[in-house]
Amino acid sequence: MIEFLFLLLPVAWGHGLFMGRNSIKQKDQNAKDSLTVKYSTGLNYLLSNQQDKAMEYLLEALKVEDDTVEAHFAMANLFRRRGELDRALKVHEYLVRQPMLSDKEKQQAVFELGRDFYSAGLYDRAEKLFLKLLKSKMYGCKSLTYLLHIFQSTKDWDKGIALEKAVLKSKDKKLKHVLANFYCELANIAILQDEYIKELELLQNALTLDPKSSRANFLMAQVFENSEQFNNACRCYQEIFYQDQEFFPDVIDKMQQCYQRSDNNDDFYPFIKKVFDKTGSTTALIKYLEYVELTSSKEKAEEYILSALNRRPTIRGFKHFVKMQLNDGNDDKTNKSLDVIKELVAAYLKIKPRYSCKNCGFNSTVHYWSCPSCHDWEQLKPVRGLEGE
Repeated sequence: MIEFLFLLLPVAWGHGLFMGRNSIKQKDQNAKDSLTVKYSTGLNYLLSNQQDKAMEYLLEALKVEDDTVEAHFAMANLFRRRGELDRALKVHEYLVRQPMLSDKEKQQAVFELGRDFYSAGLYDRAEKLFLKLLKSKMYGCKSLTYLLHIFQSTKDWDKGIALEKAVLKSKDKKLKHVLANFYCELANIAILQDEYIKELELLQNALTLDPKSSRANFLMAQVFENSEQFNNACRCYQEIFYQDQEFFPDVIDKMQQCYQRSDNNDDFYPFIKKVFDKTGSTTALIKYLEYVELTSSKEKAEEYILSALNRRPTIRGFKHFVKMQLNDGNDDKTNKSLDVIKELVAAYLKIKPRYSCKNCGFNSTVHYWSCPSCHDWEQLKPVRGLEGE
């Protein structure tokens, strides 16, 4: 009898193992079935616009199976795109609190939560989250970008400059460009306070970060003008031409004033001729016509502008040509007719945008260093073509 019982022990053990495995499989199957039910119910609520109930079921599903994390990220991003930031916040806050998330998923949850706060205008909360991610390989540069956006919106230029080491480490040219403009903003303040040494230091820092910053040289020229260093101011204006030919027409008048007060007055018109030959700028053309008329004759100037307009017609150039035709040699009727044409053209140009953003296409009649639409720096340039330069 005892021997028979010993023979049954392996059978009993095998039966117990079989039943145990079946029990575990059954539990797993029950959990998956529960997960499916929760998701199905949640999606049904979502489709029927009962979003609060939908979130309750969909969030509950995360407790059962951590493989649903990506689905929750997708759901939260959908809410954010639809402008339902309160729901996006709820999902991302829930994800941040989950202990089962990997480091990568946890960083993603923190970053997305920061984006939610940023979109909601809660900059202080967003700032704290993005600062936590600065050392992250995946989200460090992205967080740095958002931080600079925040400081630009709040005009906390010093806070942005405090991140200079992180910006330099990122080696991102766009971030350097943004930070250079932060230095320019501080330089503007220093100019108003007449702090000469500080102005130059700030602008030199801007040019070190972004050697192509025409704004930094524009402000540098202003600093030199204020201290009557007109030769240095002229040099800064020349640098702008090599940095940003599209923006250069805006500085021609200021440049001429500096040359007139410098030791190099004779160099101005040859330089403007070079600008016109290279860019075809209408502003440069009109300015150079002064020299042609002064050194040759009005007839030569008229021939020059007609030749230029035949090659590259612009309405501003035509307006100047009509202006040149107004003289004492005409009868009153002719002068009145020409004057009417000139005024009509001037009225037309007045309602047309003078500047256009290279990044987003925003149009404006006045210049901004930061585009009012996309907030990108130094992207508003004088319009080119028939109605512009």
